[in-house]
Amino acid sequence: MTTVAEIQEQIEKIRASGDIAPPNTWIGSSSLKKKDKKHTYTYYRLLKADYDNRTKSGKPKTKMVSYLGSADNEKYLNMKAAIERRNQIEKLLKQLEKLEKETNTVTQTSKRKPRQPALTTLVMELITQVQTLQNDIQELKQQLSTSKK
Repeated sequence: MTTVAEIQEQIEKIRASGDIAPPNTWIGSSSLKKKDKKHTYTYYRLLKADYDNRTKSGKPKTKMVSYLGSADNEKYLNMKAAIERRNQIEKLLKQLEKLEKETNTVTQTSKRKPRQPALTTLVMELITQVQTLQNDIQELKQQLSTSKK
């Protein structure tokens, strides 16, 4: 099982390996046919959800953050890697949160006092003890009466 320290170490390694994409961003693509209509040109843009402005249906509008160029452009390749790093970190953070919840649940349950037995159980135990004592007293009385004779 992975420990909290191991997950935090993995997150730090990912952060040290390069840029991390901002939250709520993704790469969108558009394709255009060139003038000769034989070749299609696809270009990529970094898009972001704009939660301040929404469409009529209530969905957030998208906003272009930057132009990334074609599939072999360095900007595109770097951003693709940055998004992958962001997604890996988000996944590790979810694991970390789950692990911390499990740890807190275990410590909380171990700190609880043992549950007291039900009242009926206690009463039954007391009745049994009283009966045992009554029997012991009866035997002692018999022993005393036989020893006096």
